[in-house]
Amino acid sequence: MSMLKRWAETGRHKAQIVGVMVSESPEQDDPGAQMRPYRKRDERWLATRGLLQPDPSTGLGRLRLRLRVDRQTGIQLSTPRLGSSSAGYSVVESKKAMKQRGMKSPDRADAALLTVYEPEPINPPRRRGLLN
Repeated sequence: MSMLKRWAETGRHKAQIVGVMVSESPEQDDPGAQMRPYRKRDERWLATRGLLQPDPSTGLGRLRLRLRVDRQTGIQLSTPRLGSSSAGYSVVESKKAMKQRGMKSPDRADAALLTVYEPEPINPPRRRGLLN
């Protein structure tokens, strides 16, 4: 059991913990998107990147989202390289490939990305039956 879930059970926080299997494929695929993530790990990095980038027309943040992170986390957020697969998917450099380049695992960056990542609706819309 994770530490966060244990803390929730003991009343230390009231946050909802959502498990994410980063090796799975994303729930939705948009073939027309400029950057299509291959796995949920890629989706998480690309989604947060999109939230943090300013609007090119105004130079302002789209959602005014700002992550307040320490220097080490900031460095880790900029460490993985972005590539593409032969199938046209955007792929964020794996931890194994980063290690081969002499870089450390971006654990702090992963934690920061998970704070704003929502892989699927927490409360999915209810399906309603036919009206008689």
